[in-house]
Amino acid sequence: MKVQTKITLLLLAVVAIFMAGLWAFRAFDQQKFRQIRTNRLVEAKRAFDAFLAKDGEPLETLADYDTTWDAMVQAIRSRNLRWLDENVSHESLQAYKAHAAWIYSPDRTLLYSRNAIPVDPELDKAEAEKRSTIKPPDLPLPPEAFDELFAKQATAHFFIKVGDDWMEIRGATVHGSKDYARQTPQQGFFFVGRFWNKPTLEEMALFSNTNLSLVFGREPPREIVEDGLTAFTKILPGWDGQTVAYLLIRNEMPVVRLLNRSNERLIISLFVFALVLLLLIYWSVVRWVSHPLRRIMETLKRNDPKPIERLCWDHSEFGEMARTSKKFFEQRDNLVREMEERRVTEEALRKSEEELRHSQKMEAVGRLAGGVAHDFNNLLTAIIGYAELIATRTSSNSLAKQNAELIRKAGEQAAALTRQLLAFSRKQILQPKVIDLNALVLEMEKLLRRVIGERFDLQSHPDAENGRVKADPSQLEQVVLNLGVNARDAMPRGGKLIIRTENVRLDRKTAPQIAASLAPGDYVMLSVTDTGAGMDEETKSHIFEPFFTTKGPGKGTGLGLATVYGIVRQTGGGISVESEPGKGSIFRIYLPQESGPVDLSRTPLTPIEKSDNFETVLVVEDEDIVRELVCEVLEDQGYNVLCARDGIEALNMAEDFDGPIHLLVTDVIMPHMNGHELAGKLSQLRPDMKILYVSGYSDHEIGDHGLLDPHYELLQKPFTPQTLARKIREVIREGQYAATAK
Repeated sequence: MKVQTKITLLLLAVVAIFMAGLWAFRAFDQQKFRQIRTNRLVEAKRAFDAFLAKDGEPLETLADYDTTWDAMVQAIRSRNLRWLDENVSHESLQAYKAHAAWIYSPDRTLLYSRNAIPVDPELDKAEAEKRSTIKPPDLPLPPEAFDELFAKQATAHFFIKVGDDWMEIRGATVHGSKDYARQTPQQGFFFVGRFWNKPTLEEMALFSNTNLSLVFGREPPREIVEDGLTAFTKILPGWDGQTVAYLLIRNEMPVVRLLNRSNERLIISLFVFALVLLLLIYWSVVRWVSHPLRRIMETLKRNDPKPIERLCWDHSEFGEMARTSKKFFEQRDNLVREMEERRVTEEALRKSEEELRHSQKMEAVGRLAGGVAHDFNNLLTAIIGYAELIATRTSSNSLAKQNAELIRKAGEQAAALTRQLLAFSRKQILQPKVIDLNALVLEMEKLLRRVIGERFDLQSHPDAENGRVKADPSQLEQVVLNLGVNARDAMPRGGKLIIRTENVRLDRKTAPQIAASLAPGDYVMLSVTDTGAGMDEETKSHIFEPFFTTKGPGKGTGLGLATVYGIVRQTGGGISVESEPGKGSIFRIYLPQESGPVDLSRTPLTPIEKSDNFETVLVVEDEDIVRELVCEVLEDQGYNVLCARDGIEALNMAEDFDGPIHLLVTDVIMPHMNGHELAGKLSQLRPDMKILYVSGYSDHEIGDHGLLDPHYELLQKPFTPQTLARKIREVIREGQYAATAK
């Protein structure tokens, strides 16, 4: 056993004995306090019973005295209410702490009652006298109660609800002075009562030095004797002997509570002191003995003096050993360090220069592609739109219709090329949704089989347990398709193509190696593996550059992998390539894993119906040819169309137009005022107006880095008249459904 272990065990034993002694002392102290609390509860009950008896003496004396009064017997027999009014006075009742009195004849009928409730001293004399003459409520006693109350004794003491308050009642049978022992038949009944309301309880609490309150329920509150608080109850019986309420008596002694807490704090402080002392001694042993020995042993095992660098400054025996060991390794370590630093510096410089050169090249090409795509998409919108209008409106001339279809197809091919330009330059507008990458791969398998042909062995392995990612589904389909076509071209004689999904976790070291923007976390990896010719390092360094291709003239544009790279990076993911000549290639795409529910929904295309409601649509487009096309298509669909060439003209039209404007169709990129600014100003004038943005590429006005804000409706250029008409009908219908729901 090590010395450190022995010292630790000894310290633990000392502290354990100390804590056991504290625990025994506390147990004895608690037992003593429990006995004191029990005795205190008994004393508190006895003291309060004495107080309650003393407090009820005036009421009991009044009931006993008036019932042995001969004049009272005579007044009851003669029903002399005047005498009763003069002798059972307001002052006499208050003198005995009574709030009311009732006198019954021998046949149990109420003969006389008197109210003695204290009145407000601020009232004038007449008003006070008037209130004192008000009769109290009838005593709610049934006829059989008299027999039950006085069956065994001539006096009664009970509690009963009179009006809205509870009252203590003292009663006795009337007999006269000659029959003080009440042996003869009763000559009437006399009851006096005192309200047990808030003022009465506060007065009793003041004189008894307790807190009093009435509690109602079947079970009495439990007795409490703890931490300076004593609480117990007294039963308040009704006329039939049943419990009607409980009087809760609480007596608090802050001094006792303070003493108890001080005692607890002392015990806790002693425990904490013992623990701190143990930790301090243990820390000292570890710091001054264990750590130096461990560092020296680690240095000898690893043949590395770094663990003892700080120990060399120590003036103890361990410090001398550390300085001796360090001198042995110092010369070798300096040489190795210099060589490693030079290699790392050269590698970092080379990588930084390469990344900077590639970033500058992609940024320049991206800006050029974005500008060209914006103007080109406007032209393509007009070409495709008017070609479709010609094909639709020309029914007799088949040659003209055929030529218009060819123009439209050529325009769509040019539009596909524009989308590729925007994809690799990351200026396209994405509409991300939470999708299941496993389902997407299975759906794309059918399309890929038709595209790549039957001579390839295509295998899909959706192995990701959670394949949910947030991306634009159409763009991810384009990624899978481009990688599949690229793999097909790399295997001219056939081969195997494997598409697989997996869940992976990237740490702080792995994530930046794939892409500098990737953060550590959970990802869904999409891998595409082929058994083709593979690539060397030089080819791999250029495959994601636009217009770079290893195919012959006329067999590729060089935008396929550049498009994949742009879509993946704009989606927030990363891509890596593993390939060697003759061993095929593996493309791995890492997309952040999502935990939300899948919200991908594909709305089936419905036939376009012309508007019968003559909705008003405000079209704002700075390109004349596109604006004329949009306005012409909407007028053919039955809409009332307002056309404006810029935002200022659109604001003037909206202010001058008297009727409602159901929809604003605006280009995003316009001079003087962009579409987003125009929509904000028009929404203040017409809050019920729906908004549809039209754009050819992303400028961050209606989205963050090309990701469309889910609150916005967008139609991307170029579009066909049918696409335009269908999108506008969907947006207007959504507005109508929302208004109906309200």
